[in-house]
Amino acid sequence: MLELRNITKSYEGKSLLTDISFAVTEGETICLLGASGSGKSTILRMIAGLDFPERGAILLNGIDLTLTPPHLRDFGLVFQDYGLFPHLNVFDNIAFGLRMRNILVGEISLRVAALLEQMNLTGFADRKVTDLSGGEQQRVALARALAPSPRLLMFDEPLGALDRSLKEDLLNEIRDILHKTNIPAIYVTHDQEEAFTIADRILVLHEGAIIRDAAPHEIWREPKSAFVAKLLGIGNVVEGEVIAADKIKTRHGTFTLNCSKNIGERLHLLMQQPSAPLGEGRGGEVIAQIQLTVEDILFKQDQFQVKGRGGLIVHMKNAPRIGDVVAVKVQVQCLSL
Repeated sequence: MLELRNITKSYEGKSLLTDISFAVTEGETICLLGASGSGKSTILRMIAGLDFPERGAILLNGIDLTLTPPHLRDFGLVFQDYGLFPHLNVFDNIAFGLRMRNILVGEISLRVAALLEQMNLTGFADRKVTDLSGGEQQRVALARALAPSPRLLMFDEPLGALDRSLKEDLLNEIRDILHKTNIPAIYVTHDQEEAFTIADRILVLHEGAIIRDAAPHEIWREPKSAFVAKLLGIGNVVEGEVIAADKIKTRHGTFTLNCSKNIGERLHLLMQQPSAPLGEGRGGEVIAQIQLTVEDILFKQDQFQVKGRGGLIVHMKNAPRIGDVVAVKVQVQCLSL
């Protein structure tokens, strides 16, 4: 098990990471999700041994890694720019780590052949990596990382250079490989679709701190903070003001909801179209009906995305007309600022 305990890091007097703590268990894939500059890649660099925390500890199976050089940590890394050796062919790129460990030639050949088959690259062994497509190069990079049977795999925005269709295919392949090999993995991305597809657990980073740590479905149901809801595009985040112990006033109406705030305090609410049967809101939520004046309509696959006055967005099976006033049921919950 990999464990980070109270990791702190700053640069030129500016805080990069604050009290970062989490663990990755056997076979678990966690995703570090956040915008650029949130500290995701800095965490990976420290785990890899390419950078060091100012305070805190990084442990593997209870052993502090501080004095362990990168090449002895036995971790695999996959980068956005592939990081392949352009002067080596596909076989030699995949075999590189095995040769560094003085593995027997026959065993290397068997291992590389198995990985080529696993990555749908059979027949590619002698090809130049510079002649491959982006998706093929990333498969070679993944095979190279897997070849030495690492104790941990780390992915730093690995699909950022690929188009959407290639990204979806390769993401599903990576997910399948991780499940089959049972290798623990840390996947860094700013793309919420990637995070929700691949992760067993998502850690949302904001300004160098973890502000949400939960399974994907738990984060979707309860983002808890306005930042997380906005980052992931979960429903509509609206501002409100407490006007009584259990009354929150917004531009879309007043809701009976106890957010444990004092009268006069401002806060954020999350409005979603309910997934549970109407009237069955979860604890800390209410189901309410609001009215929207339609400003824009966009067809989205099997439904229509309707934008109302004030910026609220809902989805409907049938398209209203611009200017119509429509009634919509929403599930409302409190969010922290």
